[in-house]
Amino acid sequence: MISLYTGGRRGRLALAALSLVGAACSTVGRGSGQPASAIIFTNESLDQAAVYVVAPGVEFRRIGTVIPGRTDTLTVPSDLVARAGTLNIVARLLARNDLPQTGPVTLTAGDRYRVRLGSDARTLSFLPDNP
Repeated sequence: MISLYTGGRRGRLALAALSLVGAACSTVGRGSGQPASAIIFTNESLDQAAVYVVAPGVEFRRIGTVIPGRTDTLTVPSDLVARAGTLNIVARLLARNDLPQTGPVTLTAGDRYRVRLGSDARTLSFLPDNP
């Protein structure tokens, strides 16, 4: 049997690390088994963009925030991909009333697409990710 108690601060750090590993491993195997879908979002505007996915009959669901000049990979919730035939990607810009959006797009499990918010902050482009 391995003793986790090594005394003092080191022991507490080791216990905390094992707790985190255990928590991470406990989520493995949950879910639908479908590969995650992802949006690789590039923000070329001067405004911070909160990125949402909208499915028919569902409210906006936020999937992330991308600061100006950055590209981030955002995961699309698998429950939305599984139940919706089409989705709409929408960017809500900080301190603006504009809501640039892709319009209806089809996303299936495991898909990866690139979405780009142009420097004018008015349009979103939606293209397949070709690695």
